[in-house]
Amino acid sequence: MPFGEIGSEPFDVIIVGTGFAGAFFLARYLETAPATARIAVLERGALKDHATRIEQREILDRDYARHYRRSGDLTKNWVFNLGFGGGSNCWWGNVPRFLPADFEMQTRFGVGTDWPITYTDLSPYYDRAEAMMGISGPVEPGLFPGRAAYPLPPHRMTDPERLLKAAYPDKFFSMPSARARVATTGRGPCCGNGVCNMCPVDAKFTILNGMMHVFEDPRATVMVDAEVRSVDHDAGIAKGVTYRHRGIEKRAFADIVVLAANAVFNPVVLKQSGIDHPMLGRRLHEQVGLIAEALLDGVDNFQGSTSVTGIGYMLYDDDARRREMAGCLLETWNVGDLRTEFGRWRQVLPVRMVFDSLPDAENHVTIDPQDPDRPVMHYTGHGDYTSKAIARARSDLERVLAPLPVEAINIRPSVETSEAHIIGTTLMGNDPETSIVDRDCIHHQVRNLIVLGSSTFPVGGLANPSLTIAAQAMRTADRMRA
Repeated sequence: MPFGEIGSEPFDVIIVGTGFAGAFFLARYLETAPATARIAVLERGALKDHATRIEQREILDRDYARHYRRSGDLTKNWVFNLGFGGGSNCWWGNVPRFLPADFEMQTRFGVGTDWPITYTDLSPYYDRAEAMMGISGPVEPGLFPGRAAYPLPPHRMTDPERLLKAAYPDKFFSMPSARARVATTGRGPCCGNGVCNMCPVDAKFTILNGMMHVFEDPRATVMVDAEVRSVDHDAGIAKGVTYRHRGIEKRAFADIVVLAANAVFNPVVLKQSGIDHPMLGRRLHEQVGLIAEALLDGVDNFQGSTSVTGIGYMLYDDDARRREMAGCLLETWNVGDLRTEFGRWRQVLPVRMVFDSLPDAENHVTIDPQDPDRPVMHYTGHGDYTSKAIARARSDLERVLAPLPVEAINIRPSVETSEAHIIGTTLMGNDPETSIVDRDCIHHQVRNLIVLGSSTFPVGGLANPSLTIAAQAMRTADRMRA
């Protein structure tokens, strides 16, 4: 197993991070790399096996909070996981794609920013990522043109979801899920207990249970507990990285450097490297979540086979709406609080409403000169575009749930403080004046430096970002070779 010290001999590629971006980039790169290729992978966190993560779950659930400090909104959480496998260790495994419109926000709706790539550019990589993750998904193609069949069958819907499916056959589907519906390679079926951030039976795809073979490739050398501090560069060329291991700073050298950390630490590493830009660290944002429950008259819930069983686009792709306010992606849940009335315990449908948020340059990540090991997250809120949609959440939900026998809708009084989808800060774009990396995620100033992950997303869309991160990373590996 190639884990250990990486030494001082130059590498072909250094990859910083082992989450979705780093792992899927490495997997694609190795497919055509020669037998003599040498890749170093540096991971800031520790390598903990599944059993250890389950044992330490209460500590690990709160670990993110000690790695940054807040400015502005002091209630806002920025949830992430530092450790081998990154966000795959704690994600819930919902993997819808971005819609074609999400890449064309300015063109379609006159708001936000267009991506420099399109849905069509990522479509084949979506297919590949879904196959590699072993996704359980709906049989019908849904709203995604040209999508290949999902490798595993869909999860079982609940009775309320079947009613919604009948009412909205082209807008409501089984949630695409990395929680296995049936046994697949290295994973058994989902247990349906709804504690999915750290799956107790290891049925959910993670880097640990699905991609360890990539890191065990003899061409790769992996070093954990190695915090990359900066990219070493000279005359516009990256030479390698400086990293800290067990309190000692060391250097590693390579022809290509790939930053595949998250949207907090990618900009911090670049700032510490002196590779600065007026937009670096800015446009920090994420989607905004609201939790509701519909009390039902005579229809029981919770017959599904996993935690989140339905996904609705009834408030997603309305052009007129999205010109004025945020779109909304609906998740219907197979877990939640029961009712207290005798005999009606299961007559409730939990719904999560996920709204997009337009990025604002005033929300940004900086380095604290007094404590450079803890980035400062400057955040003042999500803006009027999202607030308008949240203000009409109840009336929208009443309208789209009209096919159900709804007695009442309860909405939690405040929005969720984190969707755990941190976006922005190293934007991709065609213009070097307004973006950090180009359409292939290559740094505009340092052309052998690649930056991956949701930090590059110009806008965050509505769907969970992990699948798009993986697809983008594989596309970048191909573009780098080209």
